[in-house]
Amino acid sequence: MSNYPDFSDRGYQVKRELGQNRACGRVTYLATNKKTKSPVVIKQFQFAQTGASWSEYDAYEKEVQLLQRLDHPSIPRYLDSFETTSGFCLVQEYKYAPSLAQPHLLTLTEIKQIAVAVLEVLVYLQRQQPVVIHRDIKPENILVDWQEPIKIYLVDFGFARIGGGDVAVSSAIKGTLGFMPPEQLFHRQLTEASDLYSLGVMLICLLTNTKSTEIGKLIDDAYQINFKLLVPKVNPLFLEWLETMVTPNLKNRFPNAAAALEALQPIDVVGKFKTPEISAHAIKRKQRVRIAGLIGFGIVALGIATLNYKMSHQASVRHLLETNKCPKCDLRGADLKQTNLKNANLWGAKLEGANLEGADLTGAKLGYANLANANLANAKLGNGDLRGAIIANAELGNADLEGAKLGYANLGRANLKGTNLTSANLWNANLGDANLQSAKLGYADLRYANLKDANLENTNLRRANLGAAELQYANLGNANLSDAILWDTNLGSANLGSANLGNADLRSAILRDANLTNANLSSVNLERAYLGEAKLIKANLTAGNLSEANLTEANLTSAILTRANLAGADLERAKLEAAILLGANLSNADLKAANLKSVNLSNVNLQGAYLKSANLTNANLTNANLQSANLTDTNLTNAKITPLAAKK
Repeated sequence: MSNYPDFSDRGYQVKRELGQNRACGRVTYLATNKKTKSPVVIKQFQFAQTGASWSEYDAYEKEVQLLQRLDHPSIPRYLDSFETTSGFCLVQEYKYAPSLAQPHLLTLTEIKQIAVAVLEVLVYLQRQQPVVIHRDIKPENILVDWQEPIKIYLVDFGFARIGGGDVAVSSAIKGTLGFMPPEQLFHRQLTEASDLYSLGVMLICLLTNTKSTEIGKLIDDAYQINFKLLVPKVNPLFLEWLETMVTPNLKNRFPNAAAALEALQPIDVVGKFKTPEISAHAIKRKQRVRIAGLIGFGIVALGIATLNYKMSHQASVRHLLETNKCPKCDLRGADLKQTNLKNANLWGAKLEGANLEGADLTGAKLGYANLANANLANAKLGNGDLRGAIIANAELGNADLEGAKLGYANLGRANLKGTNLTSANLWNANLGDANLQSAKLGYADLRYANLKDANLENTNLRRANLGAAELQYANLGNANLSDAILWDTNLGSANLGSANLGNADLRSAILRDANLTNANLSSVNLERAYLGEAKLIKANLTAGNLSEANLTEANLTSAILTRANLAGADLERAKLEAAILLGANLSNADLKAANLKSVNLSNVNLQGAYLKSANLTNANLTNANLQSANLTDTNLTNAKITPLAAKK
């Protein structure tokens, strides 16, 4: 059994730990609502633990009261709260989305989208009566669902303050150093502009690729954040907007989130630097002279850019063929079929709609290149660098991408049928809706990759690393996932019919409603995995580890579970009719109302199992260990039981 807390009397089963702050006595768990089967987040506040204090109880109680009255799609909903012997627990809805603290190469457009989304949440909070000041906006507290359109979730209201006013000098500082505005740091009056400072700092972290723990390196003794030299290619109006967000004097910031949002929305962060209409509140502290200077700078920059890109497509292609390099070149729609571009430098190039069929791009540098809708069928891209590239809707059928670097690349809806991606690095790549049928992905790194709705039928994923990848609704029929790593992977509603998962590691994976009919799961590790309502008909789970797995209402009819470890597993209402459980370990398993009709349970370990209302009609329990088992209301009609049987 695990060391996780038991909240079953409250209707929750803890799945795994999500994070902890032992110093503050807080541990966060992913759990399942036993009634609705939906995942939830449980924050356990242990004030009686070493290092924690009951003095914090009031603060967390206020967090509960605040969350109860908030109703916004970007704020995970409050669901429940309850007291424990050492403190209490807060239950919120679970959002399957990583935080901005996880490494992620962002485009300027994505950064602006995040800024707009967070500002919209702040506008909502600032319209509450009284206003709500979050006080701890930072990358760790912003969750992002990268599916288009991007969705963000603001979490952790433990430091939130209702209303502004002075902060008592005796109170502890609430917030994160580097992200707190000076007025918060020095216990001065907080206003609606206070959260804007924190948001601005967070955006600077994203823009400069600075870790939260290192933001202090950019702050000088006057609390000015020196970041502009790190981002010379950004629209100066966007930089001006950011400077206004993080100015130390709150009187010189935007007065509230609505004003900041109004000023940001017209700014084009990636296109031609046009000057938008400036709102009454926007960028006051630099006055009109500085704005005029920036307008002039933008016009000059635009003129230089126009001159640099006067070359025709033919001239650009000629330059590429002669020098084997053309970074940031405009090659949209160019015909480069069968061209030898081995080790070419095309970093950041615009290749939308280009014809690269059969081209040799082995070892080419295509990082951040735009290859959307390009034809790369049968192209050679082995060991190429395509990190952060846009390859959406591209044709890559039978292309060779062995050993290629595709981290953070966007391959959404791309055709990769038969493509060789052996040992490729696809860390955090977007492959949503992509066609990977019969592709070779053995030994590939697909950690945190998005493969929602992807077609991976007959794909070779042997020894691939799919840790924490998103594979909801993916088609993995007949796929080879032997020895693959699938820790924390979301395979909800995925099709794994007849797939080979022998020796795969699926610890804590989510397989709710997944189809695993006839799948090979021999020696698989499904410890603490979530398989509620999964279809495992005739699946081979010989010697599999399913300890503490959730198999509620799963269909295991005729499944082979010989020598499988199901200790502590939740099999409530599961269908196990005609399943083979020879030598299986079901000690302390929850088999309430499970269907075990005609099942051979001879020599099976059912010690401490919960079999209330289970159907064991015609079951063979010869020499089964039923010591301390609960057989209340169990149907044992015509069952074969030996002296080891438990008493009702």
